[in-house]
Amino acid sequence: MRMVPKLMALRSACILYESLSGNTAQLSMFIHQILEYDGAHVKRMPLQSFLDLSIADAEEVIQQYESLFIGTYTDDAHLPPEPVEELMETYAFPDKQIAAFGTGDTQWGETYCLAAHTVAKHYQSPYPVLEIEQMPARSDEKKIDNWLEAIDNEQTHGKSSDYGPGKSGAVHRHY
Repeated sequence: MRMVPKLMALRSACILYESLSGNTAQLSMFIHQILEYDGAHVKRMPLQSFLDLSIADAEEVIQQYESLFIGTYTDDAHLPPEPVEELMETYAFPDKQIAAFGTGDTQWGETYCLAAHTVAKHYQSPYPVLEIEQMPARSDEKKIDNWLEAIDNEQTHGKSSDYGPGKSGAVHRHY
């Protein structure tokens, strides 16, 4: 059993994700499990299911959560998938703390996880973007933990951590 400090600010989150091959769905599941383990109220929903709701129903769903996590894949076109584009065109989420995460293939170089960065930029997210190479594995758990802790640290203390590519994050979890 791992010893995990509770996240202080992340009390409720809705995770919306768009997945083509299952990689982003798997990553959203890992994020969901970690947040739930830390005591957060979490809803995880495929993006298309969210978009199929009426705007009133979708807003009612989102209203229940403080934070919104939006996940997407980046394919060889290097653009956000159509449902992600639709989300950005339809919803502003002005009162939500939005963080983006994504899966991609590092062989694309500078466009690796570009769709997730596009989401973060569109919603002016102050948080780092979580980038995972293709199918997430348990070996990515520490990277996911550090990303969530960077978001939590920003929400709790109003300061960014050193999270990012090649950086370990401001707070460490013990396994």
